Amino acid sequence: MGETVVGGVKLAWQQMGEGPDLVFVHGLAASRAFWFAQYALPLQHRYRCTMYDLRGHGYSDKAASGYSSTALAGDLAGLLDSIGIERCHLVGHSYGGGVALEYAAAQPQRVQSLCVMDTKVNALQPRQMLADMPYLSPFEIDVARQSGIDWAVEEQIGLRFLEVVARLKAGNAELPSRDAVTPFGEGRGAARTARAWVDLIDTPGVREQLLQPGYGADVLAEKLRDTPLLLIYGELSRCMPSCRSLGALLPQAEVEVVPGGGHFFPLSHAASVRPRLEHFLR
Repeated sequence: MGETVVGGVKLAWQQMGEGPDLVFVHGLAASRAFWFAQYALPLQHRYRCTMYDLRGHGYSDKAASGYSSTALAGDLAGLLDSIGIERCHLVGHSYGGGVALEYAAAQPQRVQSLCVMDTKVNALQPRQMLADMPYLSPFEIDVARQSGIDWAVEEQIGLRFLEVVARLKAGNAELPSRDAVTPFGEGRGAARTARAWVDLIDTPGVREQLLQPGYGADVLAEKLRDTPLLLIYGELSRCMPSCRSLGALLPQAEVEVVPGGGHFFPLSHAASVRPRLEHFLR
């Protein structure tokens, strides 16, 4: 485990294993622990696995700004420079996939391959609506009932849902249902993580930064045209418009849709997703 200061912000990271470099980027309101048990541990026998906490997450410092995917890609570049990773396989889930895309487009020569898991790409999918995937899990139904929000007209349903769950859990609200994987987990640790996310999302300007578009379609198509690319998305995901757009922009992309998978399929369906990732990395 280590700590590295990038742009005045302390980033917490850890490595395990030996071999070609494989770097994981987690999504919003998560941490490097997202990847630890079901990816880094089994893959450390073939790769040197690096995980880190995004700024404002886990054990990394919270800053007043710098939360756009472009800014966080700059953090990633600084971290990899600091710990001596010149070129790597790169894997990102959710917002972490957006960070990985921005980094790969900025420095394609440093990315051996790129795997994007269930990422809403703001430049390609400016809005995320319930209509993108009308299915609601039992947990989502319970959250919707307690929120009082008209989800049918909400234009950033993923980000708003995460915020509502955080406020409910931070307030120790009773949520009778749960999915195989739910945001923030359970118990005291869940309430603490939820409060940290509420504190971050309430920081002036952060919400707007999280919705900034980053590189547009033309730049992504040009910069990533030679990068091996695997797109893994959940069948029940509201990020599928991004998957379709990326697949159309980058014809070399391999596309995998996880049957019955929701947004957190990297954990709930790890038994099938990890082997698919391993096959791609070879």
